[in-house]
Amino acid sequence: MYLLGDIGRTKMRLAVSPDGETLGEPIIKPTPVNYVEGLQLIEELIDQSGAVERRGLCLGVSRQVWPGQPLKSELEQRLDCPVLVENDAALAGLGEAHYGAGRGCRIVTYVTVSTGVGGVKIEAGRIDENILGFEPGQQLIMINGEPKTLEDLVSGGSVERRFGRPPRQITDEQIWHDLSQYLAIGLANTLLHWSPDCLVLGGSMFKTPGFKIEVIASLIGDHLTIFSRLPIIKSAALGETNGLHGALVYLLSQS
Repeated sequence: MYLLGDIGRTKMRLAVSPDGETLGEPIIKPTPVNYVEGLQLIEELIDQSGAVERRGLCLGVSRQVWPGQPLKSELEQRLDCPVLVENDAALAGLGEAHYGAGRGCRIVTYVTVSTGVGGVKIEAGRIDENILGFEPGQQLIMINGEPKTLEDLVSGGSVERRFGRPPRQITDEQIWHDLSQYLAIGLANTLLHWSPDCLVLGGSMFKTPGFKIEVIASLIGDHLTIFSRLPIIKSAALGETNGLHGALVYLLSQS
């Protein structure tokens, strides 16, 4: 059995693939802030999954979750199986490229806007080569003469802090219009650098109320005039399981 995990800032998910092709129903829990508690919860979820024969574990983990901790080595010791750890957004993009909205495209850019903002470039079905990973959410945008990261401007966490309520409770269309302008600028910058066939957008901030794909695509078109055409711009198709699908693809590619 293959063990697959997706550990974001807010939630963690674990699923089992018995055959390397299908996924079982994921177990979903809040992500512990404390690393030791998180390590213990991963073990508990694996026990709950019923996976006795463990051919490998692949985890997608946010850079903001338990930074600097020896997650891979400790889990390998405890579980006695190979463990792979990759960025959570990178695996979500890999899943969308193979099984979701980016399927059939050679170069896919995936950007997720949720608690934070993350993304990845997938080329020929693989996470593109890099040294330290991809962080399109950390690009800088000048606002009133001050540099702000895209994540500071449009992520769910920053929006809640700025407006004093969760994004799901914000129904003011002017607020979403302004936020959409910021996001479109950041996405246009990303497309200029990566030039993909397809841009796949996902994350909780695309729920209603929230960002609208057609609005974002139109605004990107206003900014991105250097190219003769825009890439295909689509909603993520796999929902909250894209990271688990990507984990399976990544695990199989490394075995």
